[in-house]
Amino acid sequence: MQRNNVTSTCLLLAALFCPLGSFAQQATATATADTRALASSPRWLTTKVYIEGLPQTDVKANYPGVVGISTWDPERNRYEFFYTDTGKSKYNNGGGGYFFVTGDQKNHILVPDVGPTKTVIRRLEKLNPDEFTYSREVPRDMVDNNPLVRIYVVHTPYTGTIETKSAMKPDANITN
Repeated sequence: MQRNNVTSTCLLLAALFCPLGSFAQQATATATADTRALASSPRWLTTKVYIEGLPQTDVKANYPGVVGISTWDPERNRYEFFYTDTGKSKYNNGGGGYFFVTGDQKNHILVPDVGPTKTVIRRLEKLNPDEFTYSREVPRDMVDNNPLVRIYVVHTPYTGTIETKSAMKPDANITN
C-alpha cells in the first residue's frame, strides 16, 4: 500500500512540474499551413505527379485518376473534382463530398458522397495560395497488385478557360 502512495505522490508532483502542454509537439511550417489557402483560388489544376525520390519526373499520364481540376469550399468543407479536357464533374465516381484537415494539419481527408471509395487519407505536403501538394501511397501506376509507391500530386490555381459545372445536389454546390 505504501508503494502505491509513493507512486501517486510522484505522479502528482510530475503533473505539477511538467504540465501536459510542455509535451505537445511544436508545429512545423507545413503543419501550420493555412487551410484557408484552398479558398485563395476558386479552382485548382493538377500540374504535376511524381513518385517519391523522383521529383524531376512527371508521371501524370500513369495516374489519370488523380489528375484534374478541383474546387474546395473551406467554409462548408466541400470539394468536387472535374476532368481537365471536358470540365465534366467526377462527382458520381467519388469525386465530390466532404473534406477536412486534421488538427495537426498533416493530413487532408476526403469523404466522398457517392462512389466506390469510402475515405481517402492524403498527407499534406505544401499548402499556400500558390501551391497545394499532397502525397499518398497507391499501387504503382494505379494497377492492383503492383507494389505501393508514394506519389506527390501538385496543384496550382487554375487560370484556364474550361468551364466546370457542379454535379452536386443544389444544397451542396460549390461556387465556381
